[in-house]
Amino acid sequence: MSLRFNRRSMLRGLLGGAGVGLGLPALDIFLDVNGKAWADGTKLPVRFGTYFWGLGLTDTPTGGTRWVPTKKGPGYEITPELASLAPVKDKVSVFSGFRAIGDGRPNVVHWSGHASILSGIAPAVTGSFDGPSFDTRIADAIGSSSRFKSIDISPSGKALSYSTRTGKSFSTPEITPVSLYERIYGEGFQDPNNPNWKPDPKVMLKQSILSAVTDQRQALMADVGTADKVKLDQYFTSVREMENQLELQLQKPEKCEACVVPGRPGEAKKSASIDVVNENNKAMAKLLAMAMACNQTRVFNCVHTPGASETYIAGDSKIYHQYTHDEPTDAKLGYQPMSSKLAGMVMQGFGDFLAEMDAVKEGDGTLLDNSLIMGFSDTGYAKIHSLENIPMLLAGGAGGRHKAGQHISSEGESVTRVSLTAQQIIGAPVGEFGTGAMKTSRPITEVMA
Repeated sequence: MSLRFNRRSMLRGLLGGAGVGLGLPALDIFLDVNGKAWADGTKLPVRFGTYFWGLGLTDTPTGGTRWVPTKKGPGYEITPELASLAPVKDKVSVFSGFRAIGDGRPNVVHWSGHASILSGIAPAVTGSFDGPSFDTRIADAIGSSSRFKSIDISPSGKALSYSTRTGKSFSTPEITPVSLYERIYGEGFQDPNNPNWKPDPKVMLKQSILSAVTDQRQALMADVGTADKVKLDQYFTSVREMENQLELQLQKPEKCEACVVPGRPGEAKKSASIDVVNENNKAMAKLLAMAMACNQTRVFNCVHTPGASETYIAGDSKIYHQYTHDEPTDAKLGYQPMSSKLAGMVMQGFGDFLAEMDAVKEGDGTLLDNSLIMGFSDTGYAKIHSLENIPMLLAGGAGGRHKAGQHISSEGESVTRVSLTAQQIIGAPVGEFGTGAMKTSRPITEVMA
């Protein structure tokens, strides 16, 4: 046990002549041996987002598909389950035939697919990743000059996010349009186009706690072991991010031509009915689009529906997940008709989401033209929890860096190639991604400008 610090210790210092104190997280050195106890001419910013939906899209037992275009390269045709993407087809690249590779680990159903896409590692168990999700690396690269480094949303109402820095704890999403509105446009929001801006004195008093306790912070870091250094680094990074937000609030924001502060939305319905989920999804997409236009954030993550989706069609007694497993393949059609119908309705959510981004005019294009949104699911053929042919899409122009409107077909290559491509297009400092058989340094250059 450190003689200088204990579990009741606070890092103390002076700020503006007043004493300040910063509490500490639970550290190993405080426990017993059992461990109980960014208009200056610069380019418009580029944004990044992930968009997840559960249960993949429809494949068939005979190798047919309801979503994969037959034409490869530019000018692919719109397939039945991609119909909602038709208005923005030239801004969307489709990736088919990519798979998650387990390297001997079992298929953790409704988890291995997206865990592999986001972390580059096949997970050992459900509920955790074996590494951070790559969106956090992108947030570190492009999100520090906005008020929120990233924002997570879950339109289904489930408090679910797949964004993680540790692999063990995940971000807390906003689950209704109202909660998202209050987070973005509530206390601390500054309209960048308001001519009467003044710094908030309350914010000035909250600034620079870490600077005030620098000496004690350094002394504490010298006392603790490796595990505690990791904990403290994460903790101080979180505090520093909070201080960066405060510092931004003390600076007059630059005008954002596309920024129009929206009105407060009405109370959302709470239901797993797919029409309600899509309604909430569209409302949240509108709020999120304007948050990015107003430079409140540059990174987001959306979980439209969980992996084992409980969404259903109003009036139907069966949920989507149940249909994918129980519904027989129609002998004439060659696929599961209700499962395919639900897949199309779920994809309508993605189409609506992209349409809201494309509706915000920015510069000589739209917000979507200045964004890259990676859409993906957890499985290929949901009936058998397949990790082959997992649907993956890249939408938006990424400020001219994405050569969109293409269909890239693979014969069983790793999903991490698409993940690496997204990271490099957006400008994250990464040369390779993944581990084992999914480790790759080969981005898909056909879609990179």
